[in-house]
Amino acid sequence: MRIVDLTRPIKSLNTPMFPGYPQPLRTVLTTIEEHGYRSHVWTLVEHTSTHVDAPAHFVSGGTTIDEMPLETFVGWGTAIDMSFKEPESLITRRELEERIEELRRRGIDVGEGWVLIIHTGYGDKAGTPEWFRHPGLSEDACRYLLELGIKAVGVDAPSPDRDPFPAHRLLLPRGVAIYENLANTDKIVGTKFLFVGAPLKLERGTASPVRALAIYLE
Repeated sequence: MRIVDLTRPIKSLNTPMFPGYPQPLRTVLTTIEEHGYRSHVWTLVEHTSTHVDAPAHFVSGGTTIDEMPLETFVGWGTAIDMSFKEPESLITRRELEERIEELRRRGIDVGEGWVLIIHTGYGDKAGTPEWFRHPGLSEDACRYLLELGIKAVGVDAPSPDRDPFPAHRLLLPRGVAIYENLANTDKIVGTKFLFVGAPLKLERGTASPVRALAIYLE
């Protein structure tokens, strides 16, 4: 078994965050010298570093992270390369269709219940102003993902879209999970793997940090 870690670290006061969100903060609660054991208190937004969004993030009264089926967070996955896209451009339905068809010709039958990860190349820009100029999914592209029956989509950028947020508004209400801030996506493009990205069971949470993994069963 070979595992590719798709997760970015959470660093106290040093984690690239979406505008308006505070930095995560780690403080020491106990020490080995004083208490015999060490522990920390972390304060962070649900949408910190590599995380998964629940429908409740954009849907009033929508399903919260603790209510989502566990099957949503585990399944066959693959990744496509969209790193050629211009800053702030839209990823089109046609572009997705072409890459999905290419994968199918190679025996990777992407469809119902799969996890699709989009490599934009913007993960390497995290923490810079350029990070927020990532490409995003168009409305037609999102509708195509719904037609495919994708159960989760992930990106190596801070978001799969931008205002008016077609991915969040179209995919989340249909129970499609959205993973953001993935890492090492260039290492998994064009391959088939078992994806695991389970969230914390946060009561009424709108999202949760995850440890996302691409597992190759060899």
